[in-house]
Amino acid sequence: MTCTSEIFDVIIVGCGAAGIAAAIELQTIPQLKFILLEARNRVGGRIVTDTTTFDINTPVDLGAQWVHHFRPEHPLYKYNELSKDIHINNHFIFRSLATPFFDIDGTRISSNKIQKAEEISNRLCNIIKESSLSIDKSMFDVIKSEYIQYNNDPQMKRLIDLFLGIIEQYEASNLDQLSAKSYLLSDNGIDEYNLSMPNGFGIFIENVVQQHQLPVELNSIVTRIDTSLSNSIVRIYTKDERLFLCKYVLITIPLGCLKAHSIEFIPSLPEWKQNAIDIMGVGLSNKIFLQFPFVFWDPTWYSILCTSPQFRFILCRPNECMLQIKLAARTALEFEEKNDKDIIDKVMILLRTIFSDRNVPEPTRFLITKWNQDEFSKGAYSNFAIGADNQTLIDLARECNDRIYWAGEHANYDGTIGCVDSALESGERQVKKIIQKIKQ
Repeated sequence: MTCTSEIFDVIIVGCGAAGIAAAIELQTIPQLKFILLEARNRVGGRIVTDTTTFDINTPVDLGAQWVHHFRPEHPLYKYNELSKDIHINNHFIFRSLATPFFDIDGTRISSNKIQKAEEISNRLCNIIKESSLSIDKSMFDVIKSEYIQYNNDPQMKRLIDLFLGIIEQYEASNLDQLSAKSYLLSDNGIDEYNLSMPNGFGIFIENVVQQHQLPVELNSIVTRIDTSLSNSIVRIYTKDERLFLCKYVLITIPLGCLKAHSIEFIPSLPEWKQNAIDIMGVGLSNKIFLQFPFVFWDPTWYSILCTSPQFRFILCRPNECMLQIKLAARTALEFEEKNDKDIIDKVMILLRTIFSDRNVPEPTRFLITKWNQDEFSKGAYSNFAIGADNQTLIDLARECNDRIYWAGEHANYDGTIGCVDSALESGERQVKKIIQKIKQ
């Protein structure tokens, strides 16, 4: 066991968005000694850009892809000039002339039918919104009696599922897993105004870390945190048998890792903390990137929506001859168990059904994400599972033993959750509490 002689004021576990925001805030107090311990061989956590699968001029974001809720109060607003190629992208998934709808047999769905399905879906969502529940239940349970009335029209049912699937895609879980009482809390009333970064969100975050010259120790997998000593020093152990000492520790690892007990805490976490970890939901969102030798779809399309229960949302990137398919919830989990060839074969069957009147080539390159199998993520991002509410977030963020503090997109109480801005806000807020504690 190798022990550092230095006792840090603060050690941040994790160099994702929350850890980065916390570290930048700590830099405002020059006399504080701190370090970030990152398990991966890179910074950014679930914000990562691949520039090798296709080529350097075709970056793809494997995790976070959009800067959600962009506004002057946004933590990244001050970094506008770091990327010269940031532009507004408010087209996440919506009905427009640039987004055709196809049925599972490849036929184009009429605008009248689309409009009717959207109206029905909005009505179902209003039922969830207006429900007064003493005991929480799933979103699906709240709308079930109304929803099953459309079983006699299979195409309309598939269209309704597609529109409801927008919620499932955004929350990364199925409606029968999501809290009805906490419906709409994820965005906390803040407008969904998105920034797109064609150069890559991961590249942007790396630039932020480099600009601030943050002290990061990569390949540092924390396995145990011990606060049992009477001298108030926190002992942090890593997988490669290093020991770090500090006065305060800020935990910013993903909720999926907390659920998997990736870190052993001595003494054990209090019951209220473990309950919050158990109750809060973790969704799964994956992507399939396919690059083709030429564009065989209409290059003016922004996206393609399909009533296929597996491949509903396809983003078009004609400049790179690429299609990006979004998977979520149980579908994403199911496909993580399949081999890549089977996944690509299934996608190609759908594409050749939709574009049966033209030559659809085999992809020249592809990339498939599997975030649930990622040992340092174990899922995509948090959501309000049945029984979870803002008090759950408060408990997730609440410190333990006056020395262990918590931050992350899953712990941003009174704000948004599940997004990069959620993590940034949480990291900054929680580390300010540590700074106040040190100043006392």
